[in-house]
Amino acid sequence: MHRALALVTLALLVSACATTPPPTGPTAPSTTPSAVAFALEAASFERLPGWQSADLAPALLAFKRSCAGRAQRAPDQPLPGGGRYGGVTGDWIPACTAAAGVAPGGERAFFETYFTPYSVRGDGDARLTAYFEPIVEARRYPDSVYSAPLLRRPGDMVTVDVAAFAEAYDDATLRGAPRRLTGQLVGNDVRPYPKRGDMSVNSNLAFAYANPVDVYNLQIQGSGRLQFPDGTQARAAFAAQNGYRWRSALAALRDSGDLQGGATWANFRAWSDARGPDATQQALNADPSYVFFNEEPIEDVAAGPRGAAGVPLTPMGSIAVDPAFHPYGAVVFVDGQYDGQPFQRLLVAQDTGGAIRRGPLRGDVFMGSGREAGLAAERMNAQSPRWWTLLPRGAPIA
Repeated sequence: MHRALALVTLALLVSACATTPPPTGPTAPSTTPSAVAFALEAASFERLPGWQSADLAPALLAFKRSCAGRAQRAPDQPLPGGGRYGGVTGDWIPACTAAAGVAPGGERAFFETYFTPYSVRGDGDARLTAYFEPIVEARRYPDSVYSAPLLRRPGDMVTVDVAAFAEAYDDATLRGAPRRLTGQLVGNDVRPYPKRGDMSVNSNLAFAYANPVDVYNLQIQGSGRLQFPDGTQARAAFAAQNGYRWRSALAALRDSGDLQGGATWANFRAWSDARGPDATQQALNADPSYVFFNEEPIEDVAAGPRGAAGVPLTPMGSIAVDPAFHPYGAVVFVDGQYDGQPFQRLLVAQDTGGAIRRGPLRGDVFMGSGREAGLAAERMNAQSPRWWTLLPRGAPIA
């Protein structure tokens, strides 16, 4: 029965890959490793702009968290997430061991001793943006203000690893398809999961409620902290996504002429308050993507949520990347612009997202938690940044 279901699933997914229409709106086209040029070129720390003045402490903390996250992996296992360089886990053990003993102020000497920089060359979307962990007011039961549910992953959602089938069947066609596809199990069939506007909300999956604008913000950021009236907090952690590429509902509303003053959260909230819940939901339906959450306790208030790499994110030390090129745990240095000033940071690849899987020069910097982090993240949009990756000395480039 399971094998029959797998074969039916695979056939349906291959068909879906061939017939799914391209995304609409201003989003960039999707890219695959085979379609995007990528190369690493030897560099030196002296050629990294701003290296001598950059604050490396957040990156060291993020690096330690990555080391802890893969401590149980066998030395001959590749780094998590995939990527196209980085060697195996064992190549990183000496640097991980040494990182535990680095005293404050010794970060630069540590990285220069244990790593070699390489310039990252590639195609695709070359841009740096930023994200954060919102802190939103929430309730356990809905009312006129806190009306949008935060839903757990539904039981009819399935994820198929297309890459595994490609290898098992040695099928070149499957190798050109997306690595993973999300669908809805309907009897013995797997079909595309419904878009946001077509979903039937199952209230039994709701564990909290918030303002619709706040819930959408949580879905964009991927997680957030929920603040309840009794003063307690919980984390809404990413659980699943319905498989569609993200399209900004705020940008769609701006492009339609209905949202004046720019596609900012403040403008959208004011528009939502003036137009009401029905108009707000209609505006949100312009984005087919929908994110489901798990409720988790907040164990360390100074740490962010767990990213796709499975480790807590570090403010100004973690970055979301395209894992088709950068493995999770990769140490990258970026040079861009922020508020008219150079943005030169060492960061650790610990997360990804639908809007980030667009090439080796696309990144999303984690700014932290709360309102100030959100305002800072909203201002980040660095075009054509330069990237370097730091590899442990002796690790293979490919």
